[in-house]
Amino acid sequence: MKRTLTLLAPAWSKKTFYCIYVTISLLCLLQLQGNPVRAQDPPQYGTPYAAVPDPSDVNMYQVHIRPYSAAGNLAGVTARLDAIKALGTNVIYLMPHYPNGTDSRSSISPYCIKDFKGVGAEYGNLTNLRALVDGAHSRGMAVILDWVANQTSWDHPWITQHPDWYVRDGNGVIQPLNPFPDVAALNFGSSAMRTEMINSMRYWIFAANVDGFRCDYANYAPLDFWTQAINNLRGITSHKLLMFAEGDRLENFNAGFDMNFGDKWYYDAIRQIAGGASVAQIQTTTNTEYTFAGASQQVVRYTANHDTEGEATPFSVFQNHAGVVVNFLVSAYMRGVPFLTSGQEVDHNQTIPWPYTSVKINWSANPGAAADFTRVLNFRTSSTAIRRGTMTNYSNTNVCAFTKISGSEKVVVIANLRNSTQTFTIPAALAGSYVDAYTGTAVTLTSGATQSLTNFQYRVLTNANVPTVPVTSVSVSPAGISIKAATNTQLTATVAPANATNQSVNWSSGNTAVATVNASGLVTAIAAGTAVITATTVDQGKTATSTITVTPATTFTVNFYKPTTWGTGIKIYWWDAQPTGTLPNGTWPGVSMTSSGNGWYTYTFTNITSTNLIFNDGTNQTTDLTRNKTGWYLNGVWYDNDPGTPGPTYYQIQNRWQPTWYLYDGGNGQLRYGTNPGTNQAYQWLQEDAGSGYVLLKNRSSGKYIHVENQNGAVQCSTITPGWYSAMWAIAAATDGWSYIQNRWQTGQWINVEGQLGYAQYSGAQAGWHSAMWKFVNPTTGLTAGSSSTIQTATAVEDNITQPGDIRLYPNPSTGGHFFINIPALQENKLVTVSIRDISGKLLFQKNITGAARIEHGLPAGLYFVSIQSGQLKESRKLIVK
Repeated sequence: MKRTLTLLAPAWSKKTFYCIYVTISLLCLLQLQGNPVRAQDPPQYGTPYAAVPDPSDVNMYQVHIRPYSAAGNLAGVTARLDAIKALGTNVIYLMPHYPNGTDSRSSISPYCIKDFKGVGAEYGNLTNLRALVDGAHSRGMAVILDWVANQTSWDHPWITQHPDWYVRDGNGVIQPLNPFPDVAALNFGSSAMRTEMINSMRYWIFAANVDGFRCDYANYAPLDFWTQAINNLRGITSHKLLMFAEGDRLENFNAGFDMNFGDKWYYDAIRQIAGGASVAQIQTTTNTEYTFAGASQQVVRYTANHDTEGEATPFSVFQNHAGVVVNFLVSAYMRGVPFLTSGQEVDHNQTIPWPYTSVKINWSANPGAAADFTRVLNFRTSSTAIRRGTMTNYSNTNVCAFTKISGSEKVVVIANLRNSTQTFTIPAALAGSYVDAYTGTAVTLTSGATQSLTNFQYRVLTNANVPTVPVTSVSVSPAGISIKAATNTQLTATVAPANATNQSVNWSSGNTAVATVNASGLVTAIAAGTAVITATTVDQGKTATSTITVTPATTFTVNFYKPTTWGTGIKIYWWDAQPTGTLPNGTWPGVSMTSSGNGWYTYTFTNITSTNLIFNDGTNQTTDLTRNKTGWYLNGVWYDNDPGTPGPTYYQIQNRWQPTWYLYDGGNGQLRYGTNPGTNQAYQWLQEDAGSGYVLLKNRSSGKYIHVENQNGAVQCSTITPGWYSAMWAIAAATDGWSYIQNRWQTGQWINVEGQLGYAQYSGAQAGWHSAMWKFVNPTTGLTAGSSSTIQTATAVEDNITQPGDIRLYPNPSTGGHFFINIPALQENKLVTVSIRDISGKLLFQKNITGAARIEHGLPAGLYFVSIQSGQLKESRKLIVK
């Protein structure tokens, strides 16, 4: 080299040599930046594995080292690599192989680590780990290690060398990782700790040629650490790495992880469904899990792992082998990465408690079980649609059904997730000719046909290798129909022949101003007229039509006048509307009515001939009503014509102890009591809504209000300032239809006449005193001209209901597992039988009472019927339980 430079020297200047030196230096620097190797990285062992699958193509197998073999070591895993590969696996996830802590505060848990760059002696040594990785690579499988970033054992060298790398209290004492006392919590606020943690991860990529990491408890470490670590590791461009977060934090995807753990899938979806929840939960959970996922990022979905098997085996969750397999299949095919844990392939049915030293997997338990998992994984590997296709969900409550489509490939999956026979109606989108993905048997699905599936049965169908059968014709049923505006009718297209490859049709309307049609043939009538609906086959373009004649809609409107003590959110609840099926039963408390002013609220029924209904404000309600034409409901009476707007309703306030005594405004600011009120307006009182369940009591004659502002021993009646709590009163139920009048400001002050002083008192009253019980009676309606003079009874005022027989059922809807029943007109000590039945008439509860009682029922939410029977008395009430 020296001689060569000497020969060239006469032709080159010193400047030229300098430029060559700088150029070579820059080229070396750029090469290092393209494949960064740090000074602390060991030499690369072996050849980086080039066949690491994309996240969408991963079939993952978890190796639980300690129970995996009799020795519980790495060599025991290597010996079974052929069996792991035979399952259809292409990624092995290896649980921790590091040395565990041995001091008194640490445990033998694989996750209590004292050396991130070591191999625990119980597992073998680095040579054994390399042999396992080499053996997996030679069989077409990548290997990822379990990485524990949040903690160390208490005898890790960092404890004494770098105490600032740990979370410490105010006294500098290193803290455990909550809630795990056997490990010390690392401090991610330390940049030096982060750097060394990342260097340790890099070590295994070079020293053992591994292909990525499953990052334990990823939800705990801050996202910016994972972003830093993942970006650093991906800078090793000689390796394609898989980064898998053992966590369900949705934002883990934002940090750069390829995969997130499907804890939500297991705990919120399939485990809940196994317990009886609706299969609809699958779609809800899927939408949540993929909130932040990019096109290639996946959720790893399992039916068991080392954590779940510590508490329950897959058999105890999914009932039997067939239950496990059908849930594994849905997990593998619907959307995400399939995950098998050690022993599932032989139906291992024994919990493996932490720290995983007491149980060994019996590999001869049921070797035939592996075949089901193998065919699920092998078909997934062969099908682009399953791995990368677009999923469309057609599930019902018990059956999970969906399609996966990629280009021309279409796969149909129908899986019964119940341990009982279930049926599934084939939607038009699934109709067509297929072959069974596992047997090759030809299968035809017909739109509208019912499929019966036995316990945990599943069907996987594909259109691959299916001969094309062209469409010859199409017909539409019905060919013509007359419907009313604002109603729907379903049209059905029948494609011939029945085994035509493509059963799909497109629907269109010739007059969308009259009727529209959706993609499934459901017609919606818009306005009177005629529209021709056309079905056109996607294959061959065959057409058929149906003529839709739309007649004007029929309507009737119900109007309701709100009682003064009700809230403003007036709702209408209905059931058993006719014609049957035209209007589904409502959900309590119903839908909001429209205010038409002056206290009136309206709701219009379209194309309904009659319905049962209740008006309510969510708490107060009317009795059960029926209506089949426009009407106005006022003070418990239906009117066929507008009765006008009623004026205010005034009441006389009667004492129970002295029933001839009534409250009146005695002047001079004092509330007094007298007898024989007649039509004297000084004895008449208006209830004004004060909000929050309280009322103001206003005198008709003087316009003054009852209050206790001055606390002078007498209940006052004078002018007030708006907002005074001392003038606000709760009308609280006592017994037998009587009520206490309780002050809002001084809640222990009740209007009473115990002292017989000529004026009403507010102190000293006790529950049960008849001198403190009152009834609002004989209201004067004050209706406007042309209105009804119907009297509203005292019971109707107090309960905001009008029911024959003066029977009170409250609160209704019932909450808290009980309700009260009161029958004021009943003779003293007269026995009454109260019975509760469900909507099918089944007797659920029966009890004898005498007049008033608290009924403890404990019924689930729903609609019930309460019957009250005693001698000639026999009445029924509807009870809603919330």
